[in-house]
Amino acid sequence: MKSNRKLQGTLSLIAAGLLVGASAATANAAPARSGAPAQAAAAHAKVSFPKQDPAQCTAFGKKADARKALAAGQEVIGLWTDIFDMPEAQKLYDTYLTPGPVTHQRTKVGGKQVSADFRNAAETKKAVSGIVDSLKDKLPTASPAFGKNYSLKKAGLGTDLRIAWSDLGTTPGFVAGGLSGVELADGTFVPDQRKITGRYSLARTTSNGKTKVTLNVRGLTLDVRDAVDFCPGNLGSGMIRDVALGMSRLERTPYQDGKECDAKAECFYARPVLFNVTVPLNDVSVDVTDVFSRKAGTTR
Repeated sequence: MKSNRKLQGTLSLIAAGLLVGASAATANAAPARSGAPAQAAAAHAKVSFPKQDPAQCTAFGKKADARKALAAGQEVIGLWTDIFDMPEAQKLYDTYLTPGPVTHQRTKVGGKQVSADFRNAAETKKAVSGIVDSLKDKLPTASPAFGKNYSLKKAGLGTDLRIAWSDLGTTPGFVAGGLSGVELADGTFVPDQRKITGRYSLARTTSNGKTKVTLNVRGLTLDVRDAVDFCPGNLGSGMIRDVALGMSRLERTPYQDGKECDAKAECFYARPVLFNVTVPLNDVSVDVTDVFSRKAGTTR
């Protein structure tokens, strides 16, 4: 019956959410040391994803099996992005599940909804709060001049952030998720990255003999580099495991159509899609008078 098919599709979608969120999950990723370069974090991430199935990231032996896995992936992803109205995510997965050659080119993802999802995500706001708190801790020793702009990067803040988005009904959770990386079929490993750039300054005002000091953090921009992929990746559990396993195998299954993809083209049924998201974030202003009140002679 049609209603039964619809129910089965809905159940598959619920499982799909677990799949995509786990595809780059931090649960299996080794945490990067504070201040460690991106290359070091990538090395940790690469070795932290052991195979969860002997067949994971191995080629299908039969074309019929590859085509079946491709159709299953397209159906599940298509229904999920339709339900949660994520057209930009669907575009990425359309490319991922379109057979072709390995590419190192990065796709720029944007639009009002995508930007709003990344900007308003609880995980993004938590990362910004962490940066602000770190700035407050640095103020007593850094002694910045009032009215002068300083770079977050020069302050050692905002780089190699460990942000993992979990809401699978939004673009950040569905296409980015947690931190790991992608191992392309040509053997290249590309790490995921998140950073927030911007500047900060101090403002001092006096009213009724009392001084107030404000920390202003401006021009904040979130930059995300990630990929739609399942190698490496957590396959999840339940009925979606087979879909996830199938898509990981598609990334290693050679594809030929006798046209663009011949024996020399090195095409595959699924192609990991590297992407980049750049999102302007909201400014932040916080009262840090108490920080300066501990410094003799700063306030009265």
